[in-house]
Amino acid sequence: MAIPQNPLSPVPWEQDGFLRVKVEAEEASLSQVQKCSPVNTAHTEAARLRFRGFCYKEAASPYEALAQLRELCCQWLQPEVHTKEQMLEQLVLEQFLGVLPPEIQAWVGAQHPESGKEAAVLVAELSQSLDRRGSE
Repeated sequence: MAIPQNPLSPVPWEQDGFLRVKVEAEEASLSQVQKCSPVNTAHTEAARLRFRGFCYKEAASPYEALAQLRELCCQWLQPEVHTKEQMLEQLVLEQFLGVLPPEIQAWVGAQHPESGKEAAVLVAELSQSLDRRGSE
Protein backbone atom coordinates (compact mmCIF):
# COMPACT_ATOMS: atom_id res chain seq x y z
CA MET A 1 0.00 0.00 0.00
CA ALA A 2 1.48 3.31 -1.07
CA ILE A 3 1.51 6.27 1.27
CA PRO A 4 -0.32 9.18 -0.32
CA GLN A 5 1.59 12.37 -1.05
CA ASN A 6 1.32 15.09 1.57
CA PRO A 7 -1.38 17.45 0.28
CA LEU A 8 0.25 20.40 2.03
CA SER A 9 2.85 22.40 0.15
CA PRO A 10 6.44 21.51 1.09
CA VAL A 11 8.32 23.69 3.52
CA PRO A 12 11.23 25.73 2.05
CA TRP A 13 13.93 23.28 3.14
CA GLU A 14 12.01 20.24 1.89
CA GLN A 15 11.47 19.76 -1.82
CA ASP A 16 10.74 16.65 -3.83
CA GLY A 17 10.31 14.68 -0.59
CA PHE A 18 13.89 15.34 0.53
CA LEU A 19 14.89 17.23 3.64
CA ARG A 20 17.65 19.66 2.72
CA VAL A 21 20.35 20.21 5.32
CA LYS A 22 23.54 22.22 5.31
CA VAL A 23 26.52 19.87 5.18
CA GLU A 24 30.01 21.07 5.99
CA ALA A 25 33.28 19.25 6.38
CA GLU A 26 34.45 20.64 9.69
CA GLU A 27 36.25 19.23 12.65
CA ALA A 28 35.15 22.01 14.99
CA SER A 29 32.98 21.14 17.97
CA LEU A 30 29.52 22.57 18.42
CA SER A 31 30.78 24.98 21.07
CA GLN A 32 33.40 26.33 18.65
CA VAL A 33 30.98 26.67 15.75
CA GLN A 34 27.94 27.96 17.57
CA LYS A 35 28.42 30.28 20.50
CA CYS A 36 24.90 30.64 21.84
CA SER A 37 23.73 33.98 23.06
CA PRO A 38 21.17 33.89 25.87
CA VAL A 39 18.50 35.03 23.39
CA ASN A 40 19.40 32.29 20.87
CA THR A 41 19.50 29.68 23.63
CA ALA A 42 16.06 30.75 24.88
CA HIS A 43 14.65 30.63 21.33
CA THR A 44 16.16 27.18 20.74
CA GLU A 45 14.79 25.87 24.05
CA ALA A 46 11.34 27.30 23.33
CA ALA A 47 11.37 25.66 19.88
CA ARG A 48 12.47 22.33 21.40
CA LEU A 49 9.66 22.49 23.95
CA ARG A 50 7.08 23.26 21.24
CA PHE A 51 8.35 20.27 19.24
CA ARG A 52 8.36 17.93 22.24
CA GLY A 53 4.98 19.21 23.47
CA PHE A 54 3.14 18.86 20.17
CA CYS A 55 -0.15 17.01 20.51
CA TYR A 56 -1.67 15.01 17.65
CA LYS A 57 -5.11 16.33 18.60
CA GLU A 58 -3.97 19.82 17.54
CA ALA A 59 -3.86 18.76 13.87
CA ALA A 60 -6.78 18.34 11.51
CA SER A 61 -5.25 15.31 9.76
CA PRO A 62 -2.25 12.98 9.98
CA TYR A 63 -0.65 14.92 7.11
CA GLU A 64 -1.07 18.20 8.94
CA ALA A 65 0.33 16.62 12.12
CA LEU A 66 3.40 15.42 10.24
CA ALA A 67 3.86 18.79 8.53
CA GLN A 68 3.55 20.62 11.86
CA LEU A 69 6.06 18.29 13.51
CA ARG A 70 8.50 18.86 10.66
CA GLU A 71 8.04 22.60 10.97
CA LEU A 72 8.54 22.53 14.75
CA CYS A 73 11.58 20.26 14.44
CA CYS A 74 13.14 22.56 11.86
CA GLN A 75 12.49 25.59 14.06
CA TRP A 76 14.36 23.76 16.83
CA LEU A 77 17.26 22.17 14.91
CA GLN A 78 17.51 24.79 12.12
CA PRO A 79 18.77 22.50 9.32
CA GLU A 80 19.27 25.46 7.01
CA VAL A 81 21.88 26.81 9.45
CA HIS A 82 23.36 23.79 11.26
CA THR A 83 25.27 20.80 9.95
CA LYS A 84 24.03 17.25 10.40
CA GLU A 85 26.71 16.76 13.04
CA GLN A 86 25.48 19.77 15.00
CA MET A 87 21.87 18.59 14.86
CA LEU A 88 22.90 15.10 15.93
CA GLU A 89 24.86 16.62 18.83
CA GLN A 90 21.71 18.48 19.94
CA LEU A 91 19.66 15.27 19.89
CA VAL A 92 22.30 13.28 21.77
CA LEU A 93 22.73 16.06 24.34
CA GLU A 94 18.98 16.18 24.96
CA GLN A 95 18.80 12.39 25.34
CA PHE A 96 21.84 12.33 27.65
CA LEU A 97 20.34 14.99 29.89
CA GLY A 98 17.04 13.08 29.88
CA VAL A 99 18.58 9.87 31.23
CA LEU A 100 20.35 11.54 34.15
CA PRO A 101 18.87 11.34 37.65
CA PRO A 102 16.56 14.35 38.16
CA GLU A 103 18.78 16.21 40.65
CA ILE A 104 21.87 15.82 38.44
CA GLN A 105 19.83 16.65 35.34
CA ALA A 106 18.64 19.91 36.92
CA TRP A 107 22.15 20.97 37.93
CA VAL A 108 23.78 20.07 34.61
CA GLY A 109 20.94 21.66 32.64
CA ALA A 110 21.36 24.88 34.61
CA GLN A 111 24.99 25.03 33.39
CA HIS A 112 23.74 25.11 29.75
CA PRO A 113 26.21 22.66 28.23
CA GLU A 114 26.59 23.07 24.48
CA SER A 115 27.62 19.48 23.74
CA GLY A 116 27.25 15.98 25.09
CA LYS A 117 30.94 15.94 25.94
CA GLU A 118 30.61 19.15 27.94
CA ALA A 119 27.61 17.68 29.79
CA ALA A 120 29.54 14.48 30.54
CA VAL A 121 32.43 16.53 31.95
CA LEU A 122 30.01 18.41 34.20
CA VAL A 123 28.49 15.13 35.46
CA ALA A 124 31.94 13.65 36.11
CA GLU A 125 33.10 16.76 38.00
CA LEU A 126 29.90 16.83 40.05
CA SER A 127 30.28 13.13 40.89
CA GLN A 128 33.90 13.65 41.95
CA SER A 129 32.91 16.63 44.08
CA LEU A 130 30.14 14.66 45.79
CA ASP A 131 32.49 11.70 46.35
CA ARG A 132 35.05 14.01 48.01
CA ARG A 133 32.37 15.48 50.27
CA GLY A 134 31.25 11.99 51.22
CA SER A 135 34.80 11.03 52.16
CA GLU A 136 35.24 13.99 54.50
